[in-house]
Amino acid sequence: MKRARWMGGARPRRLLAALVLAAAGAAAADPVPRHALETRALVEPERVIAELPPLIQAAQKRGDLRELALLQLARANACRVVADWDCQRDAGNRAHEAAVAAGDPILAVRGLIADSRASFSLQDFSRGEHLLGEAQRQLQLAPDPTLEADVLLAYSSLSYALGRNALAIDYADRGLTVLGPDGDRAMRVRLLRNRAHAEALLGRDDTAQRTLTLAQQALGDLDDPKLRAELFLESARVAHDQGDIELQRRNGAEILALAGRLENAEVAAQAHEVFGLAAGMTDTKTASLELHQALAAFRKLNRDGAELRVLRELIPVEIHRRAERSGIEALVVREIELSRRIEHADRAKSSADYDARLRYAQSEAELARLKQEAVIADERAAAMAHTSRLTTALITLAGVMLVVLATFFLLQWRAKQRLQLAYERYRDSERRYRMLADNSRDLVVRMRADGHRLYISPSARELLGWEPEELAEPRWDLVHDDDRGPLRDAIAALMADGGTATVTYRMRHRDGHYVWIEALAQRVAAADAGGGVEIVYSGRDITARVEAEQALAESQRRLLAVTDNIPALIAQFDADLRYRFANDYHRKAFGLAPADLIGMHLADAGSGAAYAHVRSHAEAALRGETGRFEGQIDLHGRHYHFQSHYVPDRDENGRVRGFFALTFDITALKLAEQALERLARFDSMTGVPNRRHFQERLDEALARSRRSGRPLALLYLDIDHFKRINDSLGHGVGDEVINEFSRRLVANVRQEDMVARLGGDEFVVLVEDVAQHADIETVAAKLVVAMHDDVATSAGRIRITTSVGVAVGSGLVDPITLIAVADQALYSAKGSGRDTYRLRVARPAGEESAGA
Repeated sequence: MKRARWMGGARPRRLLAALVLAAAGAAAADPVPRHALETRALVEPERVIAELPPLIQAAQKRGDLRELALLQLARANACRVVADWDCQRDAGNRAHEAAVAAGDPILAVRGLIADSRASFSLQDFSRGEHLLGEAQRQLQLAPDPTLEADVLLAYSSLSYALGRNALAIDYADRGLTVLGPDGDRAMRVRLLRNRAHAEALLGRDDTAQRTLTLAQQALGDLDDPKLRAELFLESARVAHDQGDIELQRRNGAEILALAGRLENAEVAAQAHEVFGLAAGMTDTKTASLELHQALAAFRKLNRDGAELRVLRELIPVEIHRRAERSGIEALVVREIELSRRIEHADRAKSSADYDARLRYAQSEAELARLKQEAVIADERAAAMAHTSRLTTALITLAGVMLVVLATFFLLQWRAKQRLQLAYERYRDSERRYRMLADNSRDLVVRMRADGHRLYISPSARELLGWEPEELAEPRWDLVHDDDRGPLRDAIAALMADGGTATVTYRMRHRDGHYVWIEALAQRVAAADAGGGVEIVYSGRDITARVEAEQALAESQRRLLAVTDNIPALIAQFDADLRYRFANDYHRKAFGLAPADLIGMHLADAGSGAAYAHVRSHAEAALRGETGRFEGQIDLHGRHYHFQSHYVPDRDENGRVRGFFALTFDITALKLAEQALERLARFDSMTGVPNRRHFQERLDEALARSRRSGRPLALLYLDIDHFKRINDSLGHGVGDEVINEFSRRLVANVRQEDMVARLGGDEFVVLVEDVAQHADIETVAAKLVVAMHDDVATSAGRIRITTSVGVAVGSGLVDPITLIAVADQALYSAKGSGRDTYRLRVARPAGEESAGA
């Protein structure tokens, strides 16, 4: 597996030598036999993988089976460090085969453990449990505390993978007890790591952190970067649950450094995920950047589960920081795609195969045979009774009629023939039944009403690990506590009512784990001449199917939890535009439960106007086109803006069978855009138009003046001696004066005239359709007088005055000239003693402007 290099440059030779010496020292102290390359694999996994093939070939050529087993175990360890589970499983299997051939039970057990761990990582739990059970059996013959602890470690990992966290803690504690205080350090650290992980999953964060501290102390100077990274990662998870952001960041830095040392892209991705979770919603920019790096790495490594986990962490961050809608939609679509892919994979594991159907057919054949056996037994009993009656009649009539005697012998001979024929049929049927039952992989049983078993097929050894004779008497202690009562009731009902019944229950294997059994049972007449009834049943192992169904149900529950908590409408429609799936957000939008929407037509879910808006897009999606669009609707008395993304739903042959719809409520975003637009065009302090809005309005007014031929006027104003107010009374009082100045301007001009603030205490008034100069002079004089009243401020009443510069021009004057002429007029007014106005006529370019 190729991984990105996270730390540049080659390592110094002295450091490499020190690592190798430390690894060799650890191997020497380890009581379990290991090859030197197995310890080196902890720090240089890819180099070890590259060096192993010629060594393995040489060992095979020499016939050195023990050396071959050690090399394969080194390969399994290197594959484990780089997370190549198929490679680890193959290496563990080959190591076990070589060790068995070499007669080394310790190495054989190590191969089984490596194989089982890889099987668990590949979610092949049945195979992994079988291998661990075999490892336990072999350890009973050749005990080894380290390997016994390793088996318990594997059971602990399996337990919390299946959600049995309390059992995971129990297995870890048992492993620590078996290992003892002076046992293998790395094994002790792994057991403590598993216990901490299970404690954290149970919500015991403080206890988990203390356990991790013990693990760090036990690890000490042991050179195992992968294990050290796992401890920091677990500590980061607990710190995240506790809200300790600083500890998360420190752990993330340690993990990233170890990833660079291992040159392991997956560990580096986990470090970036830790950084992203630490940033959370307080620093969404950093959280987005780090989680995107983790997402890209997991996608490159084809880690669908990890990618799905990061997607579910990233989507709320992107929504919170208002990222681009297209980016959020792409993340949500990818999340749905991964969830479906994982769900389909889980569903495939639970599919019944041809062998299961064949076993059911065999079971039905066995039941038919037992029925036939009962019929033959009845015929035999009837034949014997008939023979007895004939014999009695012969004795009675022996002295009376010789003909009757001859007839009797003839009838007796015929009866014996029938009896012999029936007996031969019975024997042949029994031989065929025995052959079928003894070679069936299912558990075939005949039992009396008191629970005593008359026959148990040899498949009990493979299915349950027990010899058939060990199960002859009732063994209710082997039935799971939760299933014992229902199983007794089912047997009692079958005995009382007859017929057939299908019963599902769990029975304990000799190794200690439980096996799910599905039994097809039937009440039949007893085979012996004493009468009575029996139960015959055929049971098969459905553990894999039950676990797959449970995993599928859990996956569906998680997917539903995600979709129900995304603030968007997520739905699936068939080709007739009827709902096949709807998340819980529809309850908020339409007031309908998701279950009520299933089967409902799209037009019936919302308003008719909404359906008319989306209909064409839905039809395009059914034609195979992916579309995104925005719209507006009125729903429940409110006006909404929405954005929808329609994606065709294709079957395995590529035919469109419907589409997926993802709809976001973007009302708040649209309102924010409108607010931003207002902020960009109006002065935030006074509320009048700003320079930008004034410039736009001036250009439009000049254009209208050119078309109509009517002049316009621009009044340029500021507050006399405003700097003194700011310097002596402060900017807060200055702002109060500016606000009152703005209010008086607006109050003393027409509604169609525009008042704008250019900045500071500078304002302009734009007046269109000026008939004569006297009219605009009246406006200017009115504004000068309007400012004479004192302004009430927090510092007391203040007297202010204003100077006004007026520029009058036609549409032929450019904006810059008009503003410059008004500014010149303003300076003229100030030069005349302030508290007055001056008017100038603005001329087109090339003509000199005139004062008035």
